[in-house]
Amino acid sequence: MSMMDSVQAWLSEIRLVTETECMSVLQGKSLSQDLQHSSTTLIKCGIDAVRSQSHNISNEFSKLFKCVEGEKWRHVNPLTVQVTCHIRSLIQECNKCIHHTPNFILEQQEVVMGECAKLAQQVEVSMSSKPKMSSVKIPLVNQLTFLGQSFSRFVDMALGYLVQKLVETLDESHTPLALTSCISTVISLGLEGEHMCYILSREGCIRALFEISRTDTLEFAHVQSLRALATICCVPESILELEKEGGVDILTDILCDATVSEAVRGEAAGVVAQITSPCLDNFQHIAGFLENVQDLLSALINLCFATSSHETFLLGAAAIANITFMDSQTCEILQQLDAPRLLIEASALPKAKSLFVKDQIATVLANMATTELSRRDIVAYNGIPLLINFLQQRPAGCKQDAEIAACERLQQKAAIALTRLCRDEMTAQIIVELQGIPRLVQLCRSIEERNNSEAVLVASLASLRKICSLCENPDITTVDYHQLIKPRLMDSFLLCSQTDENFV
Repeated sequence: MSMMDSVQAWLSEIRLVTETECMSVLQGKSLSQDLQHSSTTLIKCGIDAVRSQSHNISNEFSKLFKCVEGEKWRHVNPLTVQVTCHIRSLIQECNKCIHHTPNFILEQQEVVMGECAKLAQQVEVSMSSKPKMSSVKIPLVNQLTFLGQSFSRFVDMALGYLVQKLVETLDESHTPLALTSCISTVISLGLEGEHMCYILSREGCIRALFEISRTDTLEFAHVQSLRALATICCVPESILELEKEGGVDILTDILCDATVSEAVRGEAAGVVAQITSPCLDNFQHIAGFLENVQDLLSALINLCFATSSHETFLLGAAAIANITFMDSQTCEILQQLDAPRLLIEASALPKAKSLFVKDQIATVLANMATTELSRRDIVAYNGIPLLINFLQQRPAGCKQDAEIAACERLQQKAAIALTRLCRDEMTAQIIVELQGIPRLVQLCRSIEERNNSEAVLVASLASLRKICSLCENPDITTVDYHQLIKPRLMDSFLLCSQTDENFV
């Protein structure tokens, strides 16, 4: 028998042969988590497609609106056709992404297509009859407004429905692959902008993530779920949802529980830092905050003290810094917790070497310097040399925009802290002896040294004036005194905000 005959015979026989071991492996393989993972991927693709196409349509819509406003009539008809065709295409895409499209979305689709038809008809009649174009301008603008509003509602409904499906996956997934994939999608969507964060929180994502963070059997997802919360809690609507879920109590419990891993507590600190950010409108009125502030600050200080991780220290320090803006009693609590000493000592360690960490430490010291006991502790624990060292940081040595911005904030807050510490001649004299005056003058004089920051200029001028007002013999030249100290603050500011040639 030839070799080819043998091969053919083997191929014929193998069709009838079943390997028991292979069948057992196949039967024992779980398919559910792969299906859930695949479902999450499809939802994400659907959301991306809707957002991308709706963004393009909005740009086209804006062009059409400007053409009508500017009475560029020859462009109106082709742009109208383009917009309505793309809207119809988006609706078809949505129906592909959303299996068994619910009635309320179908009804809104009909409203949108009806408004598209009205617009197309209005444009066609206007262009064919050629009346005085100014007389059709207002009706066209009104119709465009109606279409724009109905289209926005439709996009919001479609995105909301897809996010609902994502939240359902969060609630139902209990395997590492499916759940981590779903949470990663939430984080990815949250990073795409505030509007997506608003939709995620509106559709129940905050509740679902808190449930995961409190479920013992899902411990593998606790870090990721808290990171997702920190990502989407950047809009007031997210903070409101967090309040409804008793979020501050939950975060406090996590931070105060010594049995919880440092990684999880670090992410909880990140959520606290996010929801207490001064950038948020309602950051001073978070339900449950005042009741938990003592425990929160104690847990955050302990976390910063115990950790050797730069990232964890940064998250904890940022949370503490933000909290000091929220209520005057927080600085008193931090003073009782020995925060000045702990933060000043930690600043010499590797975990606190970055500009971002130094920025947070300077913020805490500047805010704490408003109270007498804290001022005393900051001076006693060598906070003044640290703040002068912070002043020495230079934007020119930074490689990224974020680092440059952090350096500017660091210079500003260090100068503010020195100003607030100067309540007597002894403290002012320490700053003079540590060569603080020359650096403050340099920050006023040199645009490059402060990266042309007006905030740093104002803070440096104020600090210089305060120190010189308390010292009999400040280390300052006659020219600097007559230009930076003697004039009104505004005059010195205007002089320094110009180019360096003014000082030659």
